[in-house]
Amino acid sequence: MTVRLPARAGEVLAVMCAVAVGAALVTFCLVLGESGLRSQVPTERFAGIDMVVAGDQSVPQDEDFDPVLPEQVGVPADLAGDLREVQGVRAVAADLSFPAAVIDGRGRVLPVDSVRDNGHGWNSLLGTVDLNGDVPSGSADVVLAADAAARAGVSVGDAVEVLLRGQVRDMRVTGIADLAGGSVFVSDTSARELSRKPADTADLFTVVFDDDADAAAITGSIEELVAGRGFVVATGGDIGRAERPAVTSATGMLTAAALSVGGVVVVLVGFITAGAVSVGVANRSREIALLRAVGATPRQIRSMTAEQTTRAAFGAVIVGIIGGYVLAAAATRPLAAVGMLATGQTPSWSAGPALGAGLLMLGMVQVAARTGSLRISRMPGTEAILETEVEPRSGSSLRTRVGFVVLALSAGSAVVPLAIRSEDALIGTASGTLLAIIGVALIAPAMVGRVCGWVAPRTGSASGWLAVRNSGSNALRTGGTIGVLALAVGLLTTQIFAGTTASATVDHEVSEGAVADVLVSAPAAGGVSVSALAAIERAPSSTAAVAVIRSTALRPFQQDGGARAEEYPMLAVGPGVGQVLDLAVTDGNLSDLTGASVAMESAAARLAGVDVGDTLPLILSDGTEVEPTVVATYARGFGFGKIVASLDLLPQGPSGLYDEVLVAGDRAGITTELAPLLAGSPGLKLDDARTALAGPAAQDPSRVLNIGVSLVLMGYILLGVANRLVASTLRRRREWQLLRAVGATPRQLHTMAWSETALACLVATVIGLAISLGPMTILAIGFVGEPRPQGPLWPVVGTVLVTCAVAHLATTLPARYLLQGSGVPVPAG
Repeated sequence: MTVRLPARAGEVLAVMCAVAVGAALVTFCLVLGESGLRSQVPTERFAGIDMVVAGDQSVPQDEDFDPVLPEQVGVPADLAGDLREVQGVRAVAADLSFPAAVIDGRGRVLPVDSVRDNGHGWNSLLGTVDLNGDVPSGSADVVLAADAAARAGVSVGDAVEVLLRGQVRDMRVTGIADLAGGSVFVSDTSARELSRKPADTADLFTVVFDDDADAAAITGSIEELVAGRGFVVATGGDIGRAERPAVTSATGMLTAAALSVGGVVVVLVGFITAGAVSVGVANRSREIALLRAVGATPRQIRSMTAEQTTRAAFGAVIVGIIGGYVLAAAATRPLAAVGMLATGQTPSWSAGPALGAGLLMLGMVQVAARTGSLRISRMPGTEAILETEVEPRSGSSLRTRVGFVVLALSAGSAVVPLAIRSEDALIGTASGTLLAIIGVALIAPAMVGRVCGWVAPRTGSASGWLAVRNSGSNALRTGGTIGVLALAVGLLTTQIFAGTTASATVDHEVSEGAVADVLVSAPAAGGVSVSALAAIERAPSSTAAVAVIRSTALRPFQQDGGARAEEYPMLAVGPGVGQVLDLAVTDGNLSDLTGASVAMESAAARLAGVDVGDTLPLILSDGTEVEPTVVATYARGFGFGKIVASLDLLPQGPSGLYDEVLVAGDRAGITTELAPLLAGSPGLKLDDARTALAGPAAQDPSRVLNIGVSLVLMGYILLGVANRLVASTLRRRREWQLLRAVGATPRQLHTMAWSETALACLVATVIGLAISLGPMTILAIGFVGEPRPQGPLWPVVGTVLVTCAVAHLATTLPARYLLQGSGVPVPAG
């Protein structure tokens, strides 16, 4: 026997809206996650190159994504000879990169995407790029990309000023290459002198094949040649990733951010989708009970509910998946603007995200439909009909006890920041809000019964008394409304303050720890040169000048028998760091930070099991493996990174370009005394040390993604709120018929419905703010020392007002339809 019920447009529409938007969000996150892993990075210089042989930029780890090193790992120079001997290879050349930029006729440095590796040896192109003019041969010869030459206003034979490794040089343009971007090319001899790599190492090798060569056979031969030696052979679309490892590393951040956000999205989508489906099942409970009474089996009931709900959701899933791809396409340009995608890079458009989102959403719908109909499908027919006439007053005692246990667990995660100041504590506190919302949803029916029992005797008006009594009598329905409203207020408030608290922590630690008065930098020039540092040190008003290089490092370790690697932000500093930074040292001495040594943030050191005097294995950003000694631990890791290393630890040593120089002394005097240096050093600039040090953390691109996703989630949560309230209100047709029969006027019923919604909004707002602002206050106490959430209050007020407005409209509009139309007639007699 086939069991089937006619579809209702309102319930179908509610499920379709929840599923469609949910599928769009899940697809969007999956597309971004896959794009970070598989999307091709456009080549810049090597479009005509057949193959690139480079060092392996990834650090393998088990059961997780391999982190990508942002600087070229390098390959041994003697590998070139082996590559040339492979049959079919026409030519091989080493590529050596170095900081370079062009200065236009007005003394301005032309901006480029990555000035640190904008200079190259000309021979690395192996003749694959059209050249107007001659190749560079002398130390004063330079070839410019066509875009750079046009912006600088120079042509072949003209003189031009070029910044090479931070030094201004007068050079002659011998040729203009048919390339986009701002690349600068010099002779291979000059490139070797300017390169940061040792003399026996190249950044990578470019390879071109004979015209009639078998490309597949050559690729196989070279892969066999380099097998097991830590090299990567890239051809075709993979060349861009080998050419631009910094971009590849940034797109890896996109995968991590998308999957992090995607976890919250999936939980939220499951919550909203299950709510929409469960309301539909509840609205059909009378028909389901009648089917049970005439002989339908529990299995038939569950299968019918799942089949009908899935049929309604199927089309919505398709629409949502298409919307997710459209959303990913629209996000391409903003993601490129914040550095999470390369210029010209497009998201991955495979069918994988569509398949994953479709299976996930349809699976959620199946589980929600079967779970929602499980209880009533198991009841005897007569008992099921009786329950559809009178809703259960409250949830079971087991449900309430489980709810309190879940709330206790969420409270435990909230107090962690008082003991541990780390990103894990921040994430755990924010994630605890979802756990708290689940706990609230479980205890809400019991709580509603108690609150309404206390409020009802103190209510004066008839409509108010009806609203309170009705809310208490239908505690499960009211509790579900409170749960979804608390979700909207609590989750969005937590999303807001988690980000602002992280920013406030950085600002607080920088403000407390920045002893320096001035920060000198030259981002447009690739960094501050050694000669500029010497001039800064000679300034009479300068009491200390410490060079700084910003980088990252990986700590390899073993966990459960598998290889893992944890990434740390790192500052490499020169001698005397204690004179410009107060890191709040907890053990050891920063004066020992010389040679192969590091200082480590205290919480990170505890988690790694490292003490002062221990060695700390690290993999630097170019793949160099080092084992420095830990000479100190400090508290201010949010403001200054998890590791502060000696400049001597870096392969380039203390003789390269510096990201910035921290200067302590009289600010006005330093500014005056360095004016001649600034005038003669294009790109060099002075900033307030505290403001500039807080800048890199404030510009974290993952925060931009989180803000955008939070706004989208707010709309989705409000959709879930509206879906649930509209469906719940339309379900009350029979209840209001009875109230009209005993004399209640439409105005009284309308006021009653409004009062019920106002009561639910009030309780949900209090609960939502308590489960969000409470943990955020504890977080602020632990991280900043301030007993209040860090951030503006207006987004919270706006969230509450918008949520309450949506709840009001989602209740009053269907109520007006029922009361003013023919939906609730007065029974005859």
